[in-house]
Amino acid sequence: MDISGVLVVNKPSGLSSHDVIRELRRILSIRRMGHAGTLDPQATGILLACVGKGTKVTQFLTGYDKEYEAVIRLGITTDTYDGEGEISETKKDFKVSLEELRKVVESFKGIIWQIPPMYSAIKYKGKKLYQYARAKKEVERKKREVEITNIKIMDVKMPDVRITVSCSKGTYIRSLAHDIGQKLGCGAYLISLRRTRVGPFELKDALSLQDISCIQDEGRLTQILIPIEKTLAHFPSVVVKEGFTERIQNGAPLVSSSVSSIEADFKRNQTISIKNGQREIIAVGKALDSAAKFLDLDYKNNLIEYIRVI
Repeated sequence: MDISGVLVVNKPSGLSSHDVIRELRRILSIRRMGHAGTLDPQATGILLACVGKGTKVTQFLTGYDKEYEAVIRLGITTDTYDGEGEISETKKDFKVSLEELRKVVESFKGIIWQIPPMYSAIKYKGKKLYQYARAKKEVERKKREVEITNIKIMDVKMPDVRITVSCSKGTYIRSLAHDIGQKLGCGAYLISLRRTRVGPFELKDALSLQDISCIQDEGRLTQILIPIEKTLAHFPSVVVKEGFTERIQNGAPLVSSSVSSIEADFKRNQTISIKNGQREIIAVGKALDSAAKFLDLDYKNNLIEYIRVI
């Protein structure tokens, strides 16, 4: 039996994302696993664990927008931008009004530029940034453009501020906390973080490792595995004729005579999924022309540039 799909895991604090996958491999006795979107060890909340063929779609899941609940402590700056690092500056007698706080926090809504923290897994000249940081070496980091679609203060109990953040992929909430502190002039660091949504997946639907272990013991794992087709439902799809599946596995060009139907309209250069007659996704690729051309039998050119064959 092919055990494939995606598990929505509620990651506990204290485990790295890799630790969670290692524990899931033990619980499920499945080696072929991975995750989409890393969470820091002290962070909690949604981690998408990919199982079996689900590992082949990891790259398409990292692009989802995300939502977080975060608590920021004002008046202290750390070298890691969170509570794991060393304190680099403290301001005890700072004064920030609620009006000023709200104005500064909300000023980060929209497209912003972030400098990734030194304590991160981004690579520079073949080494991860945190390796340089542990060696007390500062390296130049490129600014990244990210989008904060919504940011809101939920509660204030000075010096702690609880906020919710909806953002694009690649956003560092630790950097956001640090930048808020810098703009306020008092410094700040992240003391807790919970990821509450990843794309269409919400925290209320996430399962703890204990939940997953119990479900596995009851033989109900397939009931909680989200099919690949559902995780990629946001992509327009093309259905190919019977017998073409194996040719796709071998990288054969897709031409209109091999197409059975299209399930949604799309434009040139859009990412689309390719399905067999059973509506199972067998590949993901970039459309080389509009949807209309896929059904035009007089059009003989290749229609897709494969990104991933499933």
